[in-house]
Amino acid sequence: AELVPFSPLTDERLPENIDGLYLGGGYPELYEKQLSENEIMPNSIKTAIQNGLPTVAECGGFLYLKEELEDGDGMMYPMTGFLKGRGYRTHTLGRFGYLTLEPKEELLFLKRGETIRGHEFHYWDCTENGDCCLAVKPDGQRSWECMEEKQQVFAGFAHISYDSNPAFAKRFVGCCLERREKGNAGDDMGK
Repeated sequence: AELVPFSPLTDERLPENIDGLYLGGGYPELYEKQLSENEIMPNSIKTAIQNGLPTVAECGGFLYLKEELEDGDGMMYPMTGFLKGRGYRTHTLGRFGYLTLEPKEELLFLKRGETIRGHEFHYWDCTENGDCCLAVKPDGQRSWECMEEKQQVFAGFAHISYDSNPAFAKRFVGCCLERREKGNAGDDMGK
């Protein structure tokens, strides 16, 4: 796969002819106003995803896909709106540390019976964190529901360690290649 960088802060649209989208972690809570004022980009992302763009969104990327995000002063700003819910400040570090994701059902990129490792580290939370996976701490003493899968999107607070389950990454890239072969039907930015 060829990585094509872009900035949701300064670019107006997603790059042309992409076949997938990875929204990694970061700190959108420091840039809510700038992200929401760049009105074309959130709409470009939402439209592309609605038109079938395979997407993985982790932590900050997950918050960016939500309807709203609160800043440090309590102001709410609109985000892409692809996923229901709003991100809000907790004032405490939440669900910190390593975890293993266990799917509760058959998912597009993560199959039942498989696991993938990751970690969480965030001072923001969300009204809807998803429930298609169970996050289990290494000692097995704590777990919680997390992650959302909607259409061809896998999103949640967990930062994923792809080398812990290479099949996950292969399935994501395979979904991107399948989209390319179909000609990005219905997508205003694809081939």
